[in-house]
Amino acid sequence: MRTVVLRVAALALLLLLSLVGVIAVRTLQRVPDTVVYFVSDRGTTFTLEGVNRRLGRQGPSERATAQVAALAHGPTADEAARGLRSNVPADTVLLGTAFAGGTLTVDLSGAFERGGGTAAMLGRLNQLFYTLTQPGDVSAVRLLLEGVPVSVFSADGLLVDDPWVRGERSGLPVW
Repeated sequence: MRTVVLRVAALALLLLLSLVGVIAVRTLQRVPDTVVYFVSDRGTTFTLEGVNRRLGRQGPSERATAQVAALAHGPTADEAARGLRSNVPADTVLLGTAFAGGTLTVDLSGAFERGGGTAAMLGRLNQLFYTLTQPGDVSAVRLLLEGVPVSVFSADGLLVDDPWVRGERSGLPVW
C-alpha cells in the first residue's frame, strides 16, 4: 500500500514539474527580445517611443529584416491609438545586410527615401537607427540605398554619419 502511495505521489510530482516546464517555455516564447521605435508627436516636437516586440532569437542580419518589416508595417492598433506612427514607408524593403565588428550595414530600397519633409525624414532615420541597435549587439549602423552608401539623405540634405554609432547619442532624439 505504501508503495502505491509513493508511486502516485511521484507521478503527481512529475506531472506538476512537466506543467511548470511547459508554462515556463510558453512564457519565455512571449518575452520581448527587441525594441521597435515609433514616432511620437509631442505637439511642438517629435521624439521616439520604444515598443517591445518578440522577433525570435536571430542574428543581427536576420533580425534586421524583421525590424525593418516592423517599421514599415507600423504600430499596432493599440499603439496607434496612443499616438504612435511610423515614418518609414510601407513599401520599404531590406535588400541586404552585413554584420562585422558590431557594425550592421543595411541596404534599403529606394522607397525609404521617398516622400516626407525634413521632420518626416529625421523621424525615419531615427526610427531606423535606434531600432536596429536593439538589442545591444549592434553598436553602429551603416546605411546604403539601392547599394549606394548614404552620406546625405533625401532632398532635404540631411547628413548621415558613416557609420552611425549609438554610443555617441545620449537619450532619445527630439526634433
